[in-house]
Amino acid sequence: MLKAVLIAFSLTLLNAVSAMLISKHALKTDWKKFNKLVFGSMLIRYFLTAAAVWICIKYLELPALAFAFTHLLSTFILIIVEILFIHKRAKSVNLKN
Repeated sequence: MLKAVLIAFSLTLLNAVSAMLISKHALKTDWKKFNKLVFGSMLIRYFLTAAAVWICIKYLELPALAFAFTHLLSTFILIIVEILFIHKRAKSVNLKN
């Protein structure tokens, strides 16, 4: 069960770190490009994460309940952190309208 928790948290952490790196880069651009980068990457990251979750449950034979609950909870927490990160950085960087 610990293996499932660690793998689920690792997947979520990788997703959040990539989101923050993309957001950090996107904040240096104008507003339209920012939206394209952030929302485009969100869509791509969603499908990659869904595929990774499916592969982990199907082929690694992890306990599905522990894996899914950890993934759900850590995704929720790290999305809040991601939103706060973008909000804080957007205040310090003047986005061009």
